[in-house]
Amino acid sequence: MRADLAHRWTLAELAQDAHLSRSRLGGLFVEQFGVPPIMLLARLRVREMARLLRESDMTVDQIGVRVGWRNRGHAAEQFAKTMGVTPTAYRAEYRQRTRQAADDLTGCLWCGQPLPTTDDDRKTRRSDGDPLIHG
Repeated sequence: MRADLAHRWTLAELAQDAHLSRSRLGGLFVEQFGVPPIMLLARLRVREMARLLRESDMTVDQIGVRVGWRNRGHAAEQFAKTMGVTPTAYRAEYRQRTRQAADDLTGCLWCGQPLPTTDDDRKTRRSDGDPLIHG
């Protein structure tokens, strides 16, 4: 399932691939993962959606299709049920936190000392951690 989230998996197909009955496969999944196979698939899809929302500029529709949900409403509903926020809100919150974290970096990344300001715009210089910046 992890290798092809976009595939329209069915319990019958998974059981056939594993050479087990559907009930036996379902029982093994619950024993091993705590949830039935299709619920695990939904969680894997949500996890991949979250990653793509963080790391790409793809639309929610595009991401939904990529993880196996052709209906945007269903994808958003499943995401919100698991994550507690809509996909759009998740992306916005992640980007806001990322911007805030970048804005909070006013010291040298290597030693933490305050960075000297530039003469022209008086903005604090940023460092990638070069220990020679204070030399």
